[in-house]
Amino acid sequence: MRLSPHELDAVRRTLYGADPNGRVWLFGSRADDSRRGGDIDLYLEASQPIDLKTTLALEYRLTSPCDAKVDLLIRRPFEAEQPIHVIARQGVPL
Repeated sequence: MRLSPHELDAVRRTLYGADPNGRVWLFGSRADDSRRGGDIDLYLEASQPIDLKTTLALEYRLTSPCDAKVDLLIRRPFEAEQPIHVIARQGVPL
């Protein structure tokens, strides 16, 4: 996993702060130690509804401490599972 301790703390604090009962994964190139570069792809399996405004605010709050582009994928309760959700859960649980 290619996140610094500072980045990991910011991700956990921000996402679990927004949804303490949610589950978070890092996926994509940053989940693989053998790859280089890339943005930070995060998957939140939310335990409560999270609207678009909140999603954008979370991404914005993560951009500065992570010093990289952050892509946040959220699966909301009662939302049908999509193939990307399955792929994201193969990442690193945070």
